[in-house]
Amino acid sequence: MRTLFLLLLCSVHVFAVFEFSKLAHYLRKNRKDDSYERNVAFSGRMFVTMLGYPPKCERKGILHSCTLSFACWLVGGSSQPGCGAHPWIVACCVTAKKTLNQLKELEQPVIREDNSLLPILQKRIDDFGDECGLSSDRILMKRIIGGDEAKFAQFPWQAFIKIASYQCGGVLVSRKFVATAAHCIITARLKDTLVYLGELDTQDTGKVKELEPAELHRVRRRIIHPNFQFRTTQPDRYDLALLELITEAGYSYHIYPICLPSSDMILTGRNAVVAGWGKVQPSNELLGTNVLRSATVPILDIRECMAWHEIKQISVELHEEMLCAGHEFGKHDACLGDSGGPLIVLENGRWTLVGITSAGFGCGEPHQPGIYHKIPVTADWIRSVIGLL
Repeated sequence: MRTLFLLLLCSVHVFAVFEFSKLAHYLRKNRKDDSYERNVAFSGRMFVTMLGYPPKCERKGILHSCTLSFACWLVGGSSQPGCGAHPWIVACCVTAKKTLNQLKELEQPVIREDNSLLPILQKRIDDFGDECGLSSDRILMKRIIGGDEAKFAQFPWQAFIKIASYQCGGVLVSRKFVATAAHCIITARLKDTLVYLGELDTQDTGKVKELEPAELHRVRRRIIHPNFQFRTTQPDRYDLALLELITEAGYSYHIYPICLPSSDMILTGRNAVVAGWGKVQPSNELLGTNVLRSATVPILDIRECMAWHEIKQISVELHEEMLCAGHEFGKHDACLGDSGGPLIVLENGRWTLVGITSAGFGCGEPHQPGIYHKIPVTADWIRSVIGLL
């Protein structure tokens, strides 16, 4: 009986390799650009998922794809064990990461008053230096209303923080530091805190294309802002912390830091983008979505924010290190599970961190905007910790 089962299993694998080879030949014959390798890698992952193998594997702290060894060979990867099968059949495919130097030139747009885009001289990133805030998606978002699913590498600074049985968001600010909300990690044990960079689909369902592996990082230490105050019925004061990673992040086109703002940046009235893996519907019992989502929210004057809460008969204390962002009639907002994630604005063609998701008295409810820690107030503290001052 066991022999029959093994023969059947081998037959399934041989059939999968045969069908995949036909697909790979078709993709090569009809290739139009450098997307051939990407399509082959994605198709190989889909085949192994259908066969019941895990979609990802870990090698030296980096997440790689489980794929057919033939597919790994086609894309120039090294077949390693780690996917529950012999690496000659299903392999943990270790490929060299693409750096920004290997990309085509990134277009840097200039924003006019009417939010239209003007192309300017293209620039190639030859070293990382002080570069930050560039999205490799290359399609600049004029407005993202409605909680759309993000594209791969659209938010390369976004971090997914897994802490035991719950999750938070974060944002990469340098090779070794991720910013998040202090209330997320104040009681967490370092050994239970995992930081994923370059992640898009946290459950690896195969419904979205992840063209490069995410990085998995462990945390050396956490640095809580010295003025942080936990408050039970009001937004926390100075809700900001930094996580120092044990190993440096490997910058690439899907893992890249956000820019930090100046302390005098004017934010009121500007549209900002919030992204995270939190709940999609306020009434949904589930914790969050597995695919990164984003939405645009206007930044409010602090007096308007207070007035909105008064309409809902909510007594809220807001301080200089806080800001509010949201729509008058709700629907688009940060929600549970998004705590610690970034609120960003486009400043001189680069995405800049202006807020850390902190609190809110409702999710997407009318006159109940999200409350964020205001990064311009503490940007110099961040710079001093990460060594930029």
